[in-house]
Amino acid sequence: MTKQTGIVDRFEGDSVVVEVNGEMVNFDRADAPAMLCEGMVVIIKDDRIVDIDEIETQRMENDMRRRFERILGKNTD
Repeated sequence: MTKQTGIVDRFEGDSVVVEVNGEMVNFDRADAPAMLCEGMVVIIKDDRIVDIDEIETQRMENDMRRRFERILGKNTD
């Protein structure tokens, strides 16, 4: 399987639910990185979460913060 990315949606018991290409996929929480949180971008290989994409996660967080500030009428520039 090729390497792909997904976004952590939620945790359900011993599973991590990740949105991958518009579909929700369950992964074993025990095999996932310990510091995993909802909203993080993860790297998936061989049907396992192998790492966290820190750069893409930060980019998404910054983008969402700017959107919320725009909604609230705060100047971000």
